[in-house]
Amino acid sequence: MSGHSTFEPTSAPARWLERRLPILSLMHGSFVAFPTPKNLNYWWTFGGILMFCLMTQIITGIILVMHFTPHVDLAFSSVEHIMRDVNYGWLIRYIHSNGASMFFLAVYIHMFRGLYYGSYKEPR
Repeated sequence: MSGHSTFEPTSAPARWLERRLPILSLMHGSFVAFPTPKNLNYWWTFGGILMFCLMTQIITGIILVMHFTPHVDLAFSSVEHIMRDVNYGWLIRYIHSNGASMFFLAVYIHMFRGLYYGSYKEPR
């Protein structure tokens, strides 16, 4: 892709920091001078969508685990408790269950997008 960043700091403290820890050129190369492909379109947003789905699954899963009882005799009762007694427990449970389906759908789209565009081929 591109070579090293051609970023040159203008102030003396920034030059001093750049010689010892090249964090400013890393930031410039990653966010300012980042090369983008010509075929960039909305199919490439599914990585971010997957991250959003995963974070939603983790957050709702932690909330549900706080109210769930993993015992053979009490599991169904704890799900009823979540659905009826916990504030917005029904919403959290439905977000968690539908989010799992959306996560798998986004994973499949993300994988097939990579196969369709040949993201695995050289040059990367």
